[in-house]
Amino acid sequence: MKKIAVLGAGSFGCAIANTLSKNDNEVTIWAHQQEEADLINKTHENPFIKGAKINPSIFVTSDLNIVNEVEYIVYVVPSFALRETSKKINDILKEEKKFVICTKGLESSTMKSGYDIVLEEIQKVKDIAILSGPTHAEEMAFDKYTAIVSTAKKEEYAKEIQKLFNNEFLRVYTNTDVGGVELMGAAKNVLAIAAGICDSHPELGDNAKAALLTRGLREITIIAKSQGHNVNTIYGLTGMGDLIVTATSVHSRNRKFGELLGQGLTPQEAQEKVGMVVEGVYSVKALQQLNEETKNNLPIIEGIHGLLFENKSIKESIVAAFNREMKNED
Repeated sequence: MKKIAVLGAGSFGCAIANTLSKNDNEVTIWAHQQEEADLINKTHENPFIKGAKINPSIFVTSDLNIVNEVEYIVYVVPSFALRETSKKINDILKEEKKFVICTKGLESSTMKSGYDIVLEEIQKVKDIAILSGPTHAEEMAFDKYTAIVSTAKKEEYAKEIQKLFNNEFLRVYTNTDVGGVELMGAAKNVLAIAAGICDSHPELGDNAKAALLTRGLREITIIAKSQGHNVNTIYGLTGMGDLIVTATSVHSRNRKFGELLGQGLTPQEAQEKVGMVVEGVYSVKALQQLNEETKNNLPIIEGIHGLLFENKSIKESIVAAFNREMKNED
């Protein structure tokens, strides 16, 4: 039995914690607010997923000092909160710990990944792994089957986390391409916004969605190559696998956000209606910055960024993307 702290009491944090608990581990969830902790301790239910139970053995607290009482620290906080949380951990951490990052997204101000942020902000780091793949909380909370990837620069640590999470309904593979996995964890959310727009906008549909996702995946491949990542990662579980579920599922908040944009809501109105963090909004800033620095000319990423941050209309973005100079598909 391992002692594990899961940082984040949202839908996915609760689902991850419950999975680890079922694997015979001692799990504590850290919640940002004590009110959240009290509610979960009282009801033993995932507060964001109706009918999803949480193992009564799991304790929830808003005291971050729990990190000193465990062997593994699992991040499931939003990407914008990862650096602040890491700074707080660094201030109180007494000895080296092993980390697992489930947070997907890039920091918009620096374009840095969760892996880089944790290394920058926490001095006592023993190992870091990334856990990523097609894992909607709404299904994991009910033990529906899926497969994911444990990624670490040290293969032995990737295998260690593989054993920690793997069970009869969660199949875990290993990978050592940390940068590629984190890139796709952010990029697939941006493409899911485009998919959602296609699902609701009167001038778009399934044909446009297929085209945008295919060409969007090509744009991400260009970025991956420019950063020296393994292109095979783009077509694996953490790439295409995660993209498929995020771009097509009713559970996807990024796809839902795009759908609301397609219906005519402003980005702010759509964000408020979704009611949860839409990671693609933060990720597209980072991808656009990278696009501008490398001069790769990525029209789909540019189009989504224009919609969200340059007051461009969907019509303008459609015309710009579909009426460029003709070229080979390459």
